[in-house]
Order: sequence, then C-alpha cells, then structure tokens
Amino acid sequence: MRKFIPVLVLAILLVGSAAPALADSSGHLEGYVPAVAHGEGRFDSFWTTDLWIYQQGATVIHLWLNPPGQDNTDGESVVLTLDEPVVFLPDVVATVFGSQGSGSLHYLADGPVTVNSRTWTPGAEGGSYGLSIPGRPIGSASIPGTGQAGAQRVVVNKDADFRANYGLVNIAAVPASVLVEIFTADGDPAPGDTSFTIDLEPFGMTQMNNILKRVTGGDQDGLIIRASVTSVAGAVLTYLTDINNTTNDSSYQAGFRFAF
Repeated sequence: MRKFIPVLVLAILLVGSAAPALADSSGHLEGYVPAVAHGEGRFDSFWTTDLWIYQQGATVIHLWLNPPGQDNTDGESVVLTLDEPVVFLPDVVATVFGSQGSGSLHYLADGPVTVNSRTWTPGAEGGSYGLSIPGRPIGSASIPGTGQAGAQRVVVNKDADFRANYGLVNIAAVPASVLVEIFTADGDPAPGDTSFTIDLEPFGMTQMNNILKRVTGGDQDGLIIRASVTSVAGAVLTYLTDINNTTNDSSYQAGFRFAF
C-alpha cells in the first residue's frame, strides 16, 4: 500500500470530507498535477516540467510520480522539507524522481499548499513554448453516483492545425472504469468512435494523444468531451492540452464539474 507519515493520517481524513467545497485555486493538503513530463513529443518537441510549491504553514510534502498504464499503489514518495514560502523544482521528473517519460504527480503536505507547474518545450527558433498546469485538490475529482452533473467535461475545437491530447487520472487506491463520450456543440453524439470505456489502475493515469481523430469529418467547433466514473469506486480528474502542430504552442484545460 502507498504509505503516509502518521502525522498526516488525520489530515487525509479531513481533506477527504471537506475537499468538495474547495476551489481548485485554494490552499489544500492533498492534490495532483495531472500531467508532468521529461521526454520527447511529436513534431520535434521535448517536454519538461518545472514545479513551484507555495506554502503557508506546511513543513513537509510528499511527492509521488505515477507513470501511465500501471498500478502505482506501491509507489514510494519523495519527501521534501518546505523551509521557505516557495520551493522551486526545475525539471521535476528528472531531478526529483530521477526518471523520464510522463505521468501524474500526487502530493500530500502537512499544511495548506498551492502547487503550480509549467510544462514546456524549446522553440524551433529559440525561446520556449509551454503551458501552466496547476495542482488540483482531490475534491475536484468526479466520483461514482454523482450523475451527469458530476461528470468531468472539457470543450475543444477540432482543427487540422492542432492536436488535442486528453488525460484521465485515477486518484483512488482502487481501479476505476470511466465512460468517455464526445458530443457536438448542440449536445448530440459526435460522429465516429466517440463513446468508449477506459479502465484505470489504482493511482493510474493515461493520456490519449490526438483524441479528436476519433471524430469523423472535418474541422468542428465546440466539441464536448465528457467523462463519467461507471465503476462502483474510483475518483477521476481529467485534462486536455491543445497543441499547435507548427510551433508546439499549447494551452491547458482542466476538466470541470457542474455540481459537487
């Protein structure tokens, strides 16, 4: 089982009951950066994640890197002392975890923290392109039994000049099954292979690159991607990155819920 230091056990129970009232930007004890990276992408990109941790009253934080497509229950945390208001961790996947590739980053602190990140790639003519991916409290996740109002949604345009990568993160210590559906702007099912189930391992995640290739036809505006937890347990966060194929300029969108 994934281990927590004893002083944080009560904090885990409290955040589990109170988290649904938290906004994503609020200071919180436990959360996820849904996507971090150190590795090559498409169109000559190389993605690196830098991380900032801001605290007011926290002294210790545990960080876990959860690679995609596997059960991460037995993952070991890296424990950091927070001795300044802000701790900056450049290239966090390589420098903190000694790893490469992609995944989600789980964190748990002994006091309120706000976590932010920038995932970036060098520009072809110098400089860099990147996107800010904030840490999200666990209360932002969708859980079983909340109906369509509790499902995670993102909105996106299908454009031949862009690629949309869609991610799902299971924040629970049990497997989760998720129904993913893509709708047109008027709420009808989008044409193509646009309703499918994704199975996630405990603390697992996956990213579906260029998800809109499932939608047949040409460019379309205002597509809706909805994710609902269909298993009896599990808790899921979603995200979408929309990347320009020429420049690798990109934007990030967190999945949102209409109800908690």
